[in-house]
Amino acid sequence: MGLFDFLKKQKESEVVIVYSPLNGKVIPLSEVPDEAFAQKMVGDGCAIEPDKGNICSPINGQLMNVFPTNHAVIFESVEGLEMIVHFGIDTVKLEGEGFTKLRDAGAIKQGEEIIKYDLDLISQKVPSTKSPVIINNMDKVEKIEVLSLGKIIKIGEPILKVTLK
Repeated sequence: MGLFDFLKKQKESEVVIVYSPLNGKVIPLSEVPDEAFAQKMVGDGCAIEPDKGNICSPINGQLMNVFPTNHAVIFESVEGLEMIVHFGIDTVKLEGEGFTKLRDAGAIKQGEEIIKYDLDLISQKVPSTKSPVIINNMDKVEKIEVLSLGKIIKIGEPILKVTLK
């Protein structure tokens, strides 16, 4: 250690804010009635009890994939954070019923609409519409802070503060 090392700036950790892709109430993953999500086997994050609206991009970056059944979407942020927005539980079994894709994969900006959903129809046909918002590449993550837990939020409001390693 040199005499003036204290003057050198410590490398600041990069922070990524993830914005809500849905209107609804922010809840912990533990409240999602699916073990893989609730026990964070897929990754960490939060979930949203959705209200009416669309699924929108939670980040700036790339829309990597829209599942053929339109119930889930995969993103990569400009910082390299990989995430999935998975609408409801067992929604894959609907084979696309109640979902309308609005755009294909490619560069995307936070807030852009991706999927339109019929909440009334879907909620009658699946066990839960609680929708996980998951960070998949946890090896890049130092810390995740869930913002607005228990609050009703709108698309575009911050829901996760992710500190990268």
